[in-house]
Amino acid sequence: MTPTENVTVETHGRQESLALARTVCDLYQAVFSLPPFNGNRAEFANQRSYFPNLADRPGFRLTTARSGPEFVGFGYGYLLPADARWWTGLAEPVDEEFATETGTRTFAIIDYGVLPGWRGLGVGHRIHDELIAGSGAERATLSVQPRAARTQAIYRRWGWRKVSHKLVDPPIPAPVFDILVLEKMPTARRR
Repeated sequence: MTPTENVTVETHGRQESLALARTVCDLYQAVFSLPPFNGNRAEFANQRSYFPNLADRPGFRLTTARSGPEFVGFGYGYLLPADARWWTGLAEPVDEEFATETGTRTFAIIDYGVLPGWRGLGVGHRIHDELIAGSGAERATLSVQPRAARTQAIYRRWGWRKVSHKLVDPPIPAPVFDILVLEKMPTARRR
């Protein structure tokens, strides 16, 4: 039996997500305190404050991975609303048609991570696919720090492509983020 055979990947509704807030925030801190991210107290406090508010957004989804009682990974995001500003302020602007949102066109992954001991075993890919496949969106987007070269390489293997980058002010957790898009959505895996 491989270690991942006992990993349960599941998506949670709003109430369950709120009940899991502390667990998710602790996972976020465990993942993003490490290089190349090197998060700090201000970043972790910011994430703890915005996570509960995200659960109220239309199309919000939280997907977790668990080995027995231990949570080992997470991902969450929401459907971009028709008035989303996600595509504004990009260093390399995208055309109007590309930036047009309908409220169901694009699922934005806001945060996503897997504990170090569980990386490279397929857990992250399972979270990724479950999270976005069930969103009902045509495509997905996310932002990632340019210095996270290994993370970016994984995303490229999974079909993501960079469309631009954005300067962030204030620069928490980083001053620049690459904006990626996935146009061939995965299907949910049976498990």
